[in-house]
Amino acid sequence: MVMIAFSFALTIATKTLAQDAEFNVEMEAQNREFNLNTGEMKLIGDAVVRYGDGWILAADSIFVNQTTGRALAEGNVIATRGDIRLTADRFEYQAIDRFARIENFRVGNGRVYADGTLLEGNIDNFRFTDVSFFPGEPGTYLFKGRAKELALVDRNVVQGERLSFRLGAVPFFIIPNISHPIDADTNLFKANLDYSGHIGGAIGGEFRVPVSSNIRLGANIALTTKRGILAGPTAQYDWGDDENFTYGWFNSGFIDDTASEVGLDILGRSIGDKRFFAEWRHRQVAGDHLSVSAYSRYWSDSEVTRDFYEDSFNTMQDPDSYFEANYNGGNWQASLFMRASPNNFQVQTERMPEFRLTLFPTKIADGLYHSGYLSFAKLRQSMGSFLNDSDETDRGDAYYGLNFSRKLRSGVQFSAHAGARAINYFDAAETLGQSFNPIDGSLFDSDLPIVEQDGLRTLGDTGFDLKFTSYRTFDVVNETWNIDGLRHIIEPIISYRYQPVLEDDFRVAFLNDSPTFASYLTPLDLFDRRDVDVLREENKARFELRNRIQTRDKEYGSRDLARFSLAIDHYLDDSPFDDDWSDLHLDFDITPAQWLELGIFSRYDVSDSELREINTRIALTDTGYWRLGFGNHFVKGAALDQYFVFGDYYLNENFKLYAAAKFDEVSDSFYEQRIGLMQRALEDYGLKYELRIYDGPRRETDFSIRISVDLFDE
Repeated sequence: MVMIAFSFALTIATKTLAQDAEFNVEMEAQNREFNLNTGEMKLIGDAVVRYGDGWILAADSIFVNQTTGRALAEGNVIATRGDIRLTADRFEYQAIDRFARIENFRVGNGRVYADGTLLEGNIDNFRFTDVSFFPGEPGTYLFKGRAKELALVDRNVVQGERLSFRLGAVPFFIIPNISHPIDADTNLFKANLDYSGHIGGAIGGEFRVPVSSNIRLGANIALTTKRGILAGPTAQYDWGDDENFTYGWFNSGFIDDTASEVGLDILGRSIGDKRFFAEWRHRQVAGDHLSVSAYSRYWSDSEVTRDFYEDSFNTMQDPDSYFEANYNGGNWQASLFMRASPNNFQVQTERMPEFRLTLFPTKIADGLYHSGYLSFAKLRQSMGSFLNDSDETDRGDAYYGLNFSRKLRSGVQFSAHAGARAINYFDAAETLGQSFNPIDGSLFDSDLPIVEQDGLRTLGDTGFDLKFTSYRTFDVVNETWNIDGLRHIIEPIISYRYQPVLEDDFRVAFLNDSPTFASYLTPLDLFDRRDVDVLREENKARFELRNRIQTRDKEYGSRDLARFSLAIDHYLDDSPFDDDWSDLHLDFDITPAQWLELGIFSRYDVSDSELREINTRIALTDTGYWRLGFGNHFVKGAALDQYFVFGDYYLNENFKLYAAAKFDEVSDSFYEQRIGLMQRALEDYGLKYELRIYDGPRRETDFSIRISVDLFDE
């Protein structure tokens, strides 16, 4: 939010202070007095001076020296240029030095507004004194910022004293002193004013104050009426250039929850009163070869961010913590990957660590390429509170493959594939007693003893792909839909894979890397499979049909009007699903014009003739005026059958009304409804006033109200 003040001050001041080097003027007034010795013209009574760059200066009296370019306006001063309008008691301007001094001013352009006792300087160095700034007319809207002093130094650094921000009469935060690079693209301040039944009234903010040009330190604070005070340190760092840079942030919060009943976590356990979260993200790039990334989320319980840090919870409900370093060497890459599970309410496979060396597809002869990888990983199944012990396995995983590709004729491409994958387990250990099924999340009794043994599994990988491409063009022109010719591209693809088990003298009783729910078909090649511990023999064919309809783009190339694809697998031997056919996958998108979007994805069980999944989305948009959309999510057997509708309406360029409603068929309730107003404060920053209404079985109470200051979301 500090950057709002900076951006506004820079915009107003530079437009107000900027002048052309040539200061030719036109003057008019009721009376004129000219001093031949000084070259000064005195304009009295309805005095007006028009500058060549578009500024018009009007006042009771204006003194103009055409030799030095000095102008002094006093009494009912009004200066206008474009959409900028400024009023002041006194306005002095030195054209040669481009220096201005403006006393007791008010300035705005209809979208933003400021007033203060003094503005002086030039476009490189200027200073506001006792300045207030508003996103609109003062006294009308909730947001207001104020500074004792706000200055731009060497057109690079903004300095401020006694900065404060308010929503109405409620102060969000006060910053005694600040110094900040003007080219920084980070919002230093976010603020929220909330009310919800389970938390009560809450006022809070996240701020980071620069302590150097590369490091910002601050705090995350929230005061709630029902839960107490949440507080924790925050930090941000960044340095370097486009080719070599380091960036990261840290955020945290701790609260001694004073609620009589905090509730239950995702496992049905009571949540304690000592609650916290800590999150860290790091990104580093060193030239074209080395990159490092890390992300860590440590929560006291599964619901803490849902209660006190909603932005993070909406992004990820299942927190993850990892570290990855990659070194790229042209056609190969070496990587080190670690994943930890610090939270006691999750079941995850930890990698402590995994090293991988990858050879990307590399040409060894005309049309012939080879690729592969070699990895070693120390795996540990973190069970949280499910079991007393963890299962550990050291695993080696290697793959090598050849791919031959050739164009048989125009529109026909053939590729053949052959490879092998070996998975070796070292000292695999299994716990005695219960085991956990990662497929459905259930626990089952096991009579397996503690096992420590070595074992090897090897699979082959052979197959081919046959791709046909054909197209036809049509001379169709439609100005309403911006269509300039049509091209229909159709691509049938037939793929075959046979992946036999060559050797299997080891059975993993406890699964580390197992399948997760996915709507799309599994990757064809063994190289891309990540469900390592459940790989089995497969003999299948895949049939795909891809369609695209395109038209010429006005600026360059072409644009897609519609995209339609079908895909299905046929199992030639026993399938893992006891069916000869997989689900039929349909994916359809249509964007014939900027004002219409239509998307459909579905899975259809051809064996039982039933719909397994369907997701739809339709949106109608009149850019800059309104948007209306609706859709649904349905997955059979997953208790998911939901519908949603949303809409936006732009009152003007600064204000947008929005609303959304979500209905759940299973619980027969509108489980979430939102209505709100978004107000643009400056450029990409804005204010959000939102009312949310909830229904059905959920942690939140019936409704909440929120006022927040953050990036403006179009």
